[in-house]
Amino acid sequence: MCDLPAEELREIVRSAVDRHPDVERHVLLAAARSEGDFGELRREVDRGLRTRRFLDYHESSAWARAAQPVLEELHLAAQTSPSAELLALIERSVGHVVKVIMHADDSNGTIGDLARELLDLHAQVCAARVADPLTLAEWMVRFSCDDQDFFEIDPVRYRAALGENGLAAYRQAIEQRHADGSKLFAVRRARERLAVLDGDTEAVVALLGGDLSAPHQFIAVCEAMAELERENDVLAFALRGIAETSGWQVDKLYDVACGVHERGGAPIEALALRRQQHERAPSASTYSTLHRAAETLDAWGLERDAARRALRERDRGSYVDALLQEGDVETAWAIATEDPTWDPGGDRRARLAQAREATHPEEALSLYMLVAGEELLQTGRRAYARAITILKHARRAASASEQDHWFSDQLLDLREQHRRRPALIQMLDKAKLP
Repeated sequence: MCDLPAEELREIVRSAVDRHPDVERHVLLAAARSEGDFGELRREVDRGLRTRRFLDYHESSAWARAAQPVLEELHLAAQTSPSAELLALIERSVGHVVKVIMHADDSNGTIGDLARELLDLHAQVCAARVADPLTLAEWMVRFSCDDQDFFEIDPVRYRAALGENGLAAYRQAIEQRHADGSKLFAVRRARERLAVLDGDTEAVVALLGGDLSAPHQFIAVCEAMAELERENDVLAFALRGIAETSGWQVDKLYDVACGVHERGGAPIEALALRRQQHERAPSASTYSTLHRAAETLDAWGLERDAARRALRERDRGSYVDALLQEGDVETAWAIATEDPTWDPGGDRRARLAQAREATHPEEALSLYMLVAGEELLQTGRRAYARAITILKHARRAASASEQDHWFSDQLLDLREQHRRRPALIQMLDKAKLP
């Protein structure tokens, strides 16, 4: 195409413009951009980012796709000529998109993604110091607290653009709303972020940690301290949360504390914490993280027996999972079958069968058939598809164990049992399971 004469290329573009409205939009916007004219871009913003009608689920996705050319032009303008005029146009665009979301089924988040993209672009343009600080502060408060309640504006990111005067105006407006008794999440969140911006440890703990009675409160404080690059405080609050709280979120605190030790070159301390975590609430996950921490020090041989014992005493299923993950199929099989009253569940049975098949295909075959039968207790094509996948594994195990005739008899029985399920019979035929 590059070798075509210019006039011929122009004719191709003119023809495309006549036939495709989107091409015309691109051409007009490109021409306006080259001339530094925001008027055409503003008209496209008003035309392409607004609608008066309700958008259902499918219409929302289509509307978001149709709006992309406008966002692309805003991005290009931001790269080539950031200005106060462009910033105002981006704010206008965000306002349009927020109004559309309020009258749309945006379950898949496509319109919300557009809004987030515009807000990110807004922050980028502000970083070029084109905004009036006081006007920017006013817009941030109005957008966060009045216009909507589902997108955040982070004052930490806007610190340079706001400057001393803008930040003071923003802080005063937020504190005034707080003093007036505002219960808005945006006001609370803004005060939290201002505490982080100030590096005020006491305010961070008070605003994000509250009474420090639950793991998520300690996690929030740790995240803020990490943002402030205060590793000692991160570790201190993580260890305190581990000692003083309980629940599944404590695992996150162990991750945080171990991360500090690992970054600080203290793998022994990280291993000690992982051991404590596993002993406190053994699971396949804690077993795995303890394994990785021990391997860093080539110490898994010293940790393994105690780790397995703790897991077996608390959670047999997770113990079997961990053994399978490590490739210890014999031990996993022995644990899973030692108590005939224990139900490992269909998924675990399938994993046991797959692991056992190479050495004991006849045992794997019986498990496969049991899992397939359990799947067919349900109806619907998804259940049928899962059952057929298992039956294909069973056919392979039957062949390896020279039990093809037995498997064929089982299939005949299965077909007879489910003869009133035509979809299943059809799928069995297609899978060549006669």
